[in-house]
Amino acid sequence: MLTFLYDTFPDKFMWAVGTAAYSVEGAWEKDGKGKSIWDTFTRGGTQVSRGDVGSDSYHNIPGDLRALQQLGVSHYRFSLSWPRIFSNGTKESYNEKGVEYYKSLIQGLKEIKVQPVVTLYHWDLPDSLQTLFGGWSNSVMVELFREYADFCFKTFGSDVKFWITIDNPFVVAWHGYGTGVVAPGIKNDSDLPFRVGHNLLKAHAAAWHLYDDRYCSSQGGRVSMALASHWIRPSRTRQENRKACQCSLDFVLGWFARPLFVDGDYPPYMKRNLTHRLPSFTEAESLYVNGTADFFALSHGPALSFQLINDSLRFGQTEDLGLRMLLYWVGAEYNNPPIFVVESGWFGSGNTKTKDAKHMYYLKTICFDRVNVIGYTAWSLLDGYEWYREYGIRRGLFFVDFNTPYLKREPKTSATFYSKLIEKNGFPQLPENRPAQGVFPCDFAWGVAANSIQVKFERAPIMQNPLLHGVWT
Repeated sequence: MLTFLYDTFPDKFMWAVGTAAYSVEGAWEKDGKGKSIWDTFTRGGTQVSRGDVGSDSYHNIPGDLRALQQLGVSHYRFSLSWPRIFSNGTKESYNEKGVEYYKSLIQGLKEIKVQPVVTLYHWDLPDSLQTLFGGWSNSVMVELFREYADFCFKTFGSDVKFWITIDNPFVVAWHGYGTGVVAPGIKNDSDLPFRVGHNLLKAHAAAWHLYDDRYCSSQGGRVSMALASHWIRPSRTRQENRKACQCSLDFVLGWFARPLFVDGDYPPYMKRNLTHRLPSFTEAESLYVNGTADFFALSHGPALSFQLINDSLRFGQTEDLGLRMLLYWVGAEYNNPPIFVVESGWFGSGNTKTKDAKHMYYLKTICFDRVNVIGYTAWSLLDGYEWYREYGIRRGLFFVDFNTPYLKREPKTSATFYSKLIEKNGFPQLPENRPAQGVFPCDFAWGVAANSIQVKFERAPIMQNPLLHGVWT
């Protein structure tokens, strides 16, 4: 039986919504912004559309702020465009107009009492760093990222309490430098993704230590890396199938989560099976990387599940959008850290308008299971450019009409659903649905009737999901 959550969330639970710079900002070459790897990637290969305009958030801060107010969120997650701040990726190419844009956005958030959750890197690397150094495949990126992070902490940090260093390093490494599905589109080097992942972890750790040493005491913020994962269940109830599920999660989530939250090293499965292909940490590096996350920033949803998980990474098992089970898994596997769901949601087709069918009903199946969930982020605030899916899908709570001059924003039904959820801080049980206790009158008539209507019962598809009844059992 499916049990819905009829309860409210903790008083300080963070209700958020998010966006990514390349997806929504537009203004790709305005006011001194440099090219990103996505600007280059979308001008080659099989890409049809580009994020040159996106949702044009760069020119529409007031419209975005109105949308946030309408939702009633407490937090707004957005990313800084590295090449908008440093046009060629280094501090010598500082771009004042780009910095002023983000200062204006943060000030606007402050005025409407919405706290920023700021991502330093959401996939849009300055193209010059890719051209000169090979991007994240080169260890020089560790210091360059630290330099960029230092500027951002110093410039914006007094108003920011939550920082995400890097979004979804799995996609950056595996699909940016392995399959070539996303920018920079490099493929056919089976060792390269693991070298990239290694550098991403070290760059994150460098930024975390910088903040901890120099800024934390005065700014009081928290720093993490956004890790995305699918959920997976065994295709058969055998021990080898359950082990295969563990391998799948280790490869996608554990690749980055274990070094941060457990022991500063990669999962044993990866070390056994990748041998020389997987870089190793020295003892000093393990100590440096381990513990460099102040909370578990978890991304979950279709951007990874069902789309960017190769068959080889499923290990013959079955994917499922099981948020409750994934939350339980993270809590059990990684020492019950505070979990901030920093991206979650569904999508509609590109021609979907305001009546979308992606209502977040699965939130009603969340049962905390003693998991320390501190916040939830619906993705995304606006329809925009959806990476390798271009404009073929819509993920926004607000419909953006890309055919109008000002890219009009209009709330979808999911925006209404989410705003009511936030207003009530959960799903308080209505009086008519509460259990009633008592006895019927002594003269109450009890009877039985013959069947007069033939009824065919079928289980709804969601009721056939074994994940709702336990973990891998």
